[in-house]
Amino acid sequence: MHKVNLYLLLNEVSSIIMEIKNWTVKKVLEMGAEMELQGYNLYMEHAEQSEYPGASRLLKKLAADEKRHREHFLKGLDNPDSIEVRTLDENVPDLKVTDKLVNVPLDPKANFPQILKFAAQREKTTYDFYIQVAKKFEGTEWGKMFRTFAMEELNHKKMLEEEYDDITGW
Repeated sequence: MHKVNLYLLLNEVSSIIMEIKNWTVKKVLEMGAEMELQGYNLYMEHAEQSEYPGASRLLKKLAADEKRHREHFLKGLDNPDSIEVRTLDENVPDLKVTDKLVNVPLDPKANFPQILKFAAQREKTTYDFYIQVAKKFEGTEWGKMFRTFAMEELNHKKMLEEEYDDITGW
């Protein structure tokens, strides 16, 4: 599988997105599976380290979603005909709370607001990736599926930004 560094992904998403036009479904599924695994690992690591029960619950919920996304992609890699398109309400608002904040690598000793900011920016990058992939496969079942995943990532961003706003009063 193609390895993706989370910080690299946040800072160089435009170059990755430019490459998408030449990607196959298999390559997108591999990339998606790797991105979701890294998201899962990020959320679980910080959920286990958190001293705040609410933070731990939020991060574990996001980790469970990332795990489910990864399993969906792995199933598609194993048997592309087995992919089922799911639908999701596309009226997820983008709060844009963390969009203008500086992207920095996540320090292992980061506090909860820093984790939320990093995670929200990561979700935005993942959303952008899936939107571009959905456009590439527009008019197909694959395009619908990737648009649904994009909306789920935007919903994750929204949850993280709401929590960030509650904690920091941004």
